[in-house]
Amino acid sequence: MKPFKMLAGGIIAATLLVGTASADPTLWHIQDEDSDIYVFGTVHILRPGIEWQTEEVMSAFDAADTVYFEAPVNDPAQASSMQQAVLANAMNPAGVTLSSLVSEETWALIEEFAPQVGFSAAQLESLRPWIATVQLSVGFIVASGYNPESGVEATLWPMANDAGKTLAYFETVQEQIGFFADLPQDVEVRLLEETMAEFEASPDQIDTLVTSWANGDQAAIDAVMNGQMRADAPEVHDVIIVQRNQRWVEEIENILDGSGTVFIAVGSGHLPGEQGVISLLRDRGIEISGP
Repeated sequence: MKPFKMLAGGIIAATLLVGTASADPTLWHIQDEDSDIYVFGTVHILRPGIEWQTEEVMSAFDAADTVYFEAPVNDPAQASSMQQAVLANAMNPAGVTLSSLVSEETWALIEEFAPQVGFSAAQLESLRPWIATVQLSVGFIVASGYNPESGVEATLWPMANDAGKTLAYFETVQEQIGFFADLPQDVEVRLLEETMAEFEASPDQIDTLVTSWANGDQAAIDAVMNGQMRADAPEVHDVIIVQRNQRWVEEIENILDGSGTVFIAVGSGHLPGEQGVISLLRDRGIEISGP
């Protein structure tokens, strides 16, 4: 499910927990004389009933004065602007069809796969490749029995809001959509073609990813979410992962310069690896407890 690996926790990222009743995901801790920062890797869509709210995670969350998310995608007040931003970037130019942009092999896969997830190929013809990728991927996830309302952010955001915590974000909704919508067309097309090829060749790969998250296996998370993307689509990896990580690290340093307790909940794929947020912070001399 390459688009979700690429965003690794963005607005349209999603990972699934399969065959696991409980999870023990990793929580990192940064501390100085007047600040406590907890960093938690999330997944955005889960099967209902997954037990991921460990005592360690929820104690840190409860103690926080401020909770950071990637973007306000779970804020009902943002729904209209989010829809407008998607629609403004979703359609092909007049006279351009999706089938004319992708290979014959990919279009054949779309024609076969789309009805299985609630679409027809004809419904996708007017869409740009990036949004077609998202529609097909989300359709696959939902058809497999998963619920966006069970995701980590969908759970934590209303809890933080109801508790009166300060809500903060690293990005706007428009910025997150732009990470895909601003890709060059050939990269968009390759994204869709590779996603369809993965649907066919590795339908169970996502299970490995989510089991790794549940077990706190950071090396496996990095390998599944970032490894192939680094090799196959380095330009996308740079935009979707590296550049965003670098900006977030700058912001986290600013947070550390302040005071108080902060809980940061961002996509799990952004945290491990040499270019992950945790390593980038450690490269700057910041001490972090955790793997």
